[in-house]
Amino acid sequence: MSGILSLLIGLSAATPVGTIFGDVRLGEKYVADAEIALTCGTEKTSGKTDAEGSFRLTVKAGGKCQLSLSYEKQTPTLEVVAFDQPVRYRLVLELKDGKYLLKRV
Repeated sequence: MSGILSLLIGLSAATPVGTIFGDVRLGEKYVADAEIALTCGTEKTSGKTDAEGSFRLTVKAGGKCQLSLSYEKQTPTLEVVAFDQPVRYRLVLELKDGKYLLKRV
């Protein structure tokens, strides 16, 4: 019995906890094929936005996280929160004084 309990505890510890998803826009157009990364504590995961600017990232840690997007040789960041349920973020890139800012809509 303790072997089964240990297995279940091990599986629950390996289950992803934080998922964020959404899309990124710059003005009226979606930001396609941009590198996007999510860092929660010491854990980091990354991917790319698709042709419609959509993304989905999952990490095993939740809580306050840092989301970064690589676009035109810049990497703006935004603090986000990942919960045990998926969270949607609609994001926009804004150009201010030659620097891109990543903001939540």
